[in-house]
Amino acid sequence: MQIITTWTTGHADALRQALRMTNESFAEHLGVAVRTVASWRKRPEIVPQPAIQETLDAALERAPDRAKAQFALLVAAVPADTEAPSGDTGSGSFSIPLDSMTAHEWSRDDAHVLSLSFDAALEQSAVTDVERLAHIWLISEPPQVIELTKGRHISESLMTAAEHRVIQLRRADDFVGGPVSHELVRNELTTTIKLLNDGALTEEQARRLLTIIGELAQLGAWVAADAGLLDTAARYVRGGVMAARAACNAPLAGNIISTFSYQIANTGNPNEAAVLARTAYQGGEREATPISRALLLERVAWASARSGDLRSCERALGLVEENYSSGPRDNDPDWVYWLNREEIDVMAGRCYTELHKPGKGESLLDNAIKHYDHTLIRENTLYLSWLAEDYVQLGEIDHAANIAVQIASLATHTNSVRTDTRLRYIAKLLAPYRAVTAVKDFFDTYESMANAAA
Repeated sequence: MQIITTWTTGHADALRQALRMTNESFAEHLGVAVRTVASWRKRPEIVPQPAIQETLDAALERAPDRAKAQFALLVAAVPADTEAPSGDTGSGSFSIPLDSMTAHEWSRDDAHVLSLSFDAALEQSAVTDVERLAHIWLISEPPQVIELTKGRHISESLMTAAEHRVIQLRRADDFVGGPVSHELVRNELTTTIKLLNDGALTEEQARRLLTIIGELAQLGAWVAADAGLLDTAARYVRGGVMAARAACNAPLAGNIISTFSYQIANTGNPNEAAVLARTAYQGGEREATPISRALLLERVAWASARSGDLRSCERALGLVEENYSSGPRDNDPDWVYWLNREEIDVMAGRCYTELHKPGKGESLLDNAIKHYDHTLIRENTLYLSWLAEDYVQLGEIDHAANIAVQIASLATHTNSVRTDTRLRYIAKLLAPYRAVTAVKDFFDTYESMANAAA
């Protein structure tokens, strides 16, 4: 694994940290003296002898993937600038100093710098930086834990930070999918529940923490399903609905239930999903903002489409348009941040594809994808799959196959069970047309990628 070309003793100690070893165990792991390893942290600028360099190369090569990823993040650190984004780092994001990332105890300042860095990376859609910072987040001490070590009193600044971290994790899921995103959310949920249980809270703080827990549970259900963990997603839903109800937040409870309905519509009984989606909408309708209602109604439309109910689907899509046209409100919850014109058109297009009305589906999807944010690789991959399905239904096989090649290429970067499932489905649709040159080219690409992943 080519992360660095020349080892320094600082790099060597970073590898020890990534492997989560003591000086003694790392020395035994490498076959060197304990005093040698102990000296590396004190003088990180020294370049070891060639024999040690080779030993460290071999140790990195044998390291688990998680440790390799964390090591790559640690050695990529550059001096921090917490005042403003630096124009010299390539991405323009904030950076975390090596000492902060490898410290045994994180401080409030360390957590604040990481938060600033995350915000900057997310704002600029700097995918590499978001991924790097997500791994740093995994090995850092969260502010909830840092503050509890100082006493049970919970400050307003911590409450604000905890609320903001949910927003950050929600945005990060646009770029960091699969197991990493799930681990981030699961860890955050665990530490927030600990804060609720152990902190000395006012009634308002308890309500805000319950809302945070409900939002994290909704996000946990979403990312767990994206990682293929459907039973885990269901457990998040149950806990999240309880927290949302305890917080007297009916729209949030509706969003959690509608998230689950969406997953059931995709993987289970769509008629049951339709019942859940309508229940979610009816429960949250009165207190929800128009944009929130539009989101809940989108889930009703999707479940109806999967059930083959054209009339109910089109009625729901009409209500989506009616509510969305009312525009955003100051009190919109953050969990509707992603709902825009393109997403609404994509959902309508997908619904018509499911209902075997490819003419309507193709028109909506093609236009929406052209204007969609192309940094969101997972969503682009998924939405292209429904466009390819439309072209199969329309009999435009060459066009479907050409899009399928794009999907296959993008899917290698998503680490998402959903994208893999959709790609397999498109391959199944194209299988009867293997004699067509474009389809043959797709299967050559698809099969070579599958072999490389095996």
